[in-house]
Amino acid sequence: MIALDLLPYFLLIVFSALVSGFVAMRTYQSRRKVARAASFTTMALCGSLWMLLTALNTLNIDLAWKEVLWWLIPFALLSTLIGLFFFTLEFSLRLKQIPKVILYSTVVTTLVIVALSVTNYFHHLMWTVSEVNGRYFQVMGKLFLVQLAYTYLLTFSSLILLIRAFLLSKGILRRQTGLLLVGILIPVLVSLITEVFGWEPLPNIDLSAVSIVFTVVFFGFATLRFNVFYLLPVASDMIIKNIPEGILVTDGDGLVIFSNPAVQKMIGKGETQINGHPVMKVLAGWLPEALQVWNEGKADVQLVSGEEHPQFFHLTNSPLAGNANESIGHLFMLRNNTEQMNYENRLHELAIRDSLTGSYNRGFFFEMANLYFNQMLRASKPLSVLFIDLDHFKRINDTYGHLMGDMVLQKVAGVCRSLVRTPDIFSRYGGEEFVLVMPETALQHALLVAERLRAAIESLKDKVEGIPVTASIGVVETTGETGLTLDILLNRADEAMYSSKNAGRNRITAWKND
Repeated sequence: MIALDLLPYFLLIVFSALVSGFVAMRTYQSRRKVARAASFTTMALCGSLWMLLTALNTLNIDLAWKEVLWWLIPFALLSTLIGLFFFTLEFSLRLKQIPKVILYSTVVTTLVIVALSVTNYFHHLMWTVSEVNGRYFQVMGKLFLVQLAYTYLLTFSSLILLIRAFLLSKGILRRQTGLLLVGILIPVLVSLITEVFGWEPLPNIDLSAVSIVFTVVFFGFATLRFNVFYLLPVASDMIIKNIPEGILVTDGDGLVIFSNPAVQKMIGKGETQINGHPVMKVLAGWLPEALQVWNEGKADVQLVSGEEHPQFFHLTNSPLAGNANESIGHLFMLRNNTEQMNYENRLHELAIRDSLTGSYNRGFFFEMANLYFNQMLRASKPLSVLFIDLDHFKRINDTYGHLMGDMVLQKVAGVCRSLVRTPDIFSRYGGEEFVLVMPETALQHALLVAERLRAAIESLKDKVEGIPVTASIGVVETTGETGLTLDILLNRADEAMYSSKNAGRNRITAWKND
């Protein structure tokens, strides 16, 4: 039974327990929409249980039942504080799950304290029993200080985590963090007033148990009414962890303190192989060229990985500054821009290629030919030009049709491209005319190349449905004469080509100064 003078306190504690249970139920129902609902629900439910057990402890019942309550109350109290600690830990550090070492250590410590309470009958180190006016009370023993220290450790750890989150947050997130701070400060202050300073304005009631309802209500209000408090950090987590750009964050010493899944996939290493390691080692293990942004202080570099199927990456390095503009670390962003580079390369190819034959077009030919020509003149090195014209091409078009004529042009261009060097510029000059510029190539070698091309073109007959295909080729080499230009060189190659035509076609002629 309960004494009448304790009835108001009993009802107050029960009411607080019901409020805590209601908030826990609402949070659990909204768990799919509310982040970190599991740890909060654990805190609220265990807090409700703690309050109910405290209410039952006010009843005048047998000592045996009292001791059962004294076993259960520490378990409910510590479970409440563990839920609070896990909640603040998840929030302040943006954790998806509690680290195993923290989880196991808190669970084991709680079980040890509960075990000491259950076995108190044998050692009386947690409490002894005192009887006053027929009512039983606990007198705290030596080992009870362990439980007290552990409760303060959990409480103040939660407080410190929220203070840290408050200092690091801004705007609405900071206001919401402040709301949580108020919620946790109330039971902290009540506990300090009653247990440290010994002031008990309501001596017949456990104010610590009642005060936890304020934490539950404040936290629940922020959770259910201002879910933006959760959505902002959750959205930040989702954005950072799900964006296609890779992110590396280092401290002032160059150690990686954060890496998102995108950068782990690009670099090909797991989180444990990146986080905690020097960024120089991480970048060098991926692509040595990436070290330029660190060693040379570059803001960004364009990187290429692989040869057969190259991947293109853009790596940027942005310094991070603290409140006093001091350097506190670096933010690296790695973007795979292979698709963009391939698209740009494709556009470039379309701009410089002839749409029918796939050879370089006339515009790109003059751009590169002028570049090569000026380079060869400055270096006093030879440069040769071949002018190629298909014989009787009009007859092919008239006899076999323009579609067949187009196929002939494509076959001729394809076989010629397969026989020239990478630096050489093979271009469709116009109609059935092609031109080849060969840097660092003397006349004698150019004539050998011309003969290979002529023979290859003549051998195409079987690949174009028996249509005879031949070409007349003119060859010219740069000389050391004053006033020589690319246009003059092309005119000479053209004259040599017409000499091949006049000599009977399907042959090669080198230009000579008559």
